Amino acid sequence: MGITQQKQLKSMFQRQLEGEILRKIILWVIVGCLLFCIPIFGINYLNTYFNVNEHLNFLDRTFVRVYNATAEYIENPENLSIFLRCIKVGSNDREVQYSISKHNVSAPVRVNLVLMDRNKNIVYTSFDKENMNLHRIEFNKIIAENLLNGREQIYNTVYFFSGNSSEYVFSKLLYDDGRVAGFVTVYLNGGDWSKLFSDYQYDSIITNLKGDIIYCSKSGFLPERGANKFRKRPGQHISSIKGIRYILSSRTLPDQRAVLYSLIYTPGNTIYILLGVLTIITLGTVWLVMFQKMSQVMAAKNAASLGILVDEMRIIRKGDNRHIIRIESGDEFEEIAAQINKMLKSINELNTRNTDLIKLNSMIEMRNLQTQINPHFIYNALDTIKYLIITDGEKAAYLIERFTHILRYSINNAKQDVLLSEDIIYIEDYLYVQKTRFGDRFVCSIDIDECCSCALVPKLLLQPLIENSIKYGFKNQMNLSVQIKGWCEGEYLFLKVTDNGPGVSGEELDQLRDTMVSEEIMTEHNGLQNLCRRIILEYGEDCGLFIDSVEGKYFTVTAKLLRRGARDV
Repeated sequence: MGITQQKQLKSMFQRQLEGEILRKIILWVIVGCLLFCIPIFGINYLNTYFNVNEHLNFLDRTFVRVYNATAEYIENPENLSIFLRCIKVGSNDREVQYSISKHNVSAPVRVNLVLMDRNKNIVYTSFDKENMNLHRIEFNKIIAENLLNGREQIYNTVYFFSGNSSEYVFSKLLYDDGRVAGFVTVYLNGGDWSKLFSDYQYDSIITNLKGDIIYCSKSGFLPERGANKFRKRPGQHISSIKGIRYILSSRTLPDQRAVLYSLIYTPGNTIYILLGVLTIITLGTVWLVMFQKMSQVMAAKNAASLGILVDEMRIIRKGDNRHIIRIESGDEFEEIAAQINKMLKSINELNTRNTDLIKLNSMIEMRNLQTQINPHFIYNALDTIKYLIITDGEKAAYLIERFTHILRYSINNAKQDVLLSEDIIYIEDYLYVQKTRFGDRFVCSIDIDECCSCALVPKLLLQPLIENSIKYGFKNQMNLSVQIKGWCEGEYLFLKVTDNGPGVSGEELDQLRDTMVSEEIMTEHNGLQNLCRRIILEYGEDCGLFIDSVEGKYFTVTAKLLRRGARDV
């Protein structure tokens, strides 16, 4: 590919990159505009919601406080006794007046009181003559009728006389020895409500469940002159009263049989919305132009870095796999180059390990009979068979059969990895020959967990470990005990061979451990070194042979392998 074609390729890449970035920028600008709008309207909505909720909570607390204070007043046993005495005696006005004054001192809303006997005759009233008009007298009689016909302990209603503020009414039957003795009716002062709700700048309306207005912050909210009704239409959230928009929210208090309305002024914001949209469009256009320029610069820079990376990769493709890519762009391409260098290094190291493993396997194949089957073992086995032929022919025949199994298994090079259970069968034949040779002087036990049996291990893995114990274990002693154990821990398989031979000193132990991991082939302990090297190359640096010994007590070799099953091969 010529220089002109390379420039054309880079230009094509740059144009594609610029187009892709431009499309993303347009999308980001649109999303940015939406994200700019959503918080504005979202914050406004949340602010309104919290204001409404807080206002309704305030109305709720205040109304319940007034309701409970008034209910407690007319249900107080002491006050009920005063009311009954006034009705029965008819001249106990001062005592009733004192109870009213005492209540009004601490009550959130002051009250006036009317007492009637069982015949609905007014016995006492705290109203003056002007307010105790014929309309109120007749209204009290209606309340008395409703009390007699109803089942409420406390009867609530609203008193409204044209031109005046409405009054919330509490009424209760008075009993004497189980018989109706009269009626007590309490009127809450309509003017005191405004003082209670003056802490909030928002307007409010309180009605009973029938829609009769208990309190209204502005007379202009009433639907028509002389009416005292207010109801919210189902689903109504905005109310326009005399051209002024309000957010209308309500809450029903079933226990107090009342409905609370919160009215929060909300001006029309069409002009503000238009101004906001125009502002967002203007800012979006500015951002689009600015980001387009930035995208061109970024595309040019990335195209240049990519060109350098392509040139470096061509060098590697031509066969120089040791070449190190050098890009100092300070961006992601420099990181890509660093990762490619690490990958190439890993590949080279893996190739080296595979090459070493192939060489070692070749050497093992060529020296298989010499390294795995010690000639001395064959000689000693044949010598034992010769002796048994004379003394015990049947046992000699059985020993020949077991020895034949050993030779056939070790010579067979069809596979290098076998199931541990297969290798244990070979080991049992091998141990039978050794026990026949040494008799009671040699004792060996095998303890392999069931989970290990189906694991794949290098062929003839345990034989050199046992042979090493026999070779050095009988030095300076007549008897030898060997223990073979196998277990699994997580993803690893452990096989340990321990003998009670003379062991080695600490200095010899350190030298032996160095020999196991050395790449230089040693003549002594050649079998253990080859096995350890093969395990490390095949399973990784965490695996291998691990030796431990205490001079005069024991010698232990532990093989650590990755736990592999037949399905992994």
